[in-house]
Amino acid sequence: MTGSRLPALDAHAHIAPDVTPAQIAALGQSVVFAMTRSVHEARQVRNRRDQSLIWGIGLHPGVAAARTAWDSKQFTELLGSFALVGEIGLDRRGGDLARQRSIFKEVLSIVRNEPVLVSIHSSGAATEVVEHLHDANPRGAILHWFNGDASDITRAIETDAYFSVNAAMSEDQIRLLPQERVLCETDFPARKTRARKPADMQRIEQLLSQVWNKTPEEVRATTWWNLRTLSERSGAMERLPEPVADTLLYL
Repeated sequence: MTGSRLPALDAHAHIAPDVTPAQIAALGQSVVFAMTRSVHEARQVRNRRDQSLIWGIGLHPGVAAARTAWDSKQFTELLGSFALVGEIGLDRRGGDLARQRSIFKEVLSIVRNEPVLVSIHSSGAATEVVEHLHDANPRGAILHWFNGDASDITRAIETDAYFSVNAAMSEDQIRLLPQERVLCETDFPARKTRARKPADMQRIEQLLSQVWNKTPEEVRATTWWNLRTLSERSGAMERLPEPVADTLLYL
């Protein structure tokens, strides 16, 4: 399938758990990784069957209420209903780093052998997050908006991690990342990425087009192929919504 016929692929965005079918339809032909910020939000979306959304079960490190309510037993019980864990991680400005570290390590231990993709936040803590990946070795790690240095990137690649990038990132940062490990994201509603809605991929696909010397259609085809590789390697393919898995299998 050529890039011009593939749906927009947004590997990290935030969508309300009560999003309506009409609102999803307004995203057009797209596939969006829809992050949750707490186990409570994940419970709300557990039984949704939105064919163009891949819902995550997450615990955002910067949300104090989510940390307070963290329950590993509830997380583990819900996990089997999800192909995606996200977002999780560390946030240097998020408060109570000791609690963040404890939860992050616990989540990585729980998901270590699960067939899931894992979207990971690392703001201000890139080196430490990569060290946790080395310790836990999760199967489907995707470092979201990763701004670590070349050494951090090399160490992340050693753990088989992938990277989701957006239009707020610099060309120099993106050039450090191997093309075969890159996915695109909006991190909607983050203002710096200038995405008008989830799956608004025009800016980041154009940026990658310039950096990689490819057409935007070739960029989209590359990122879809990268997702296929990661989904097969992690085993997440078996849990993805059927239309998404079919798209990947027939690339």
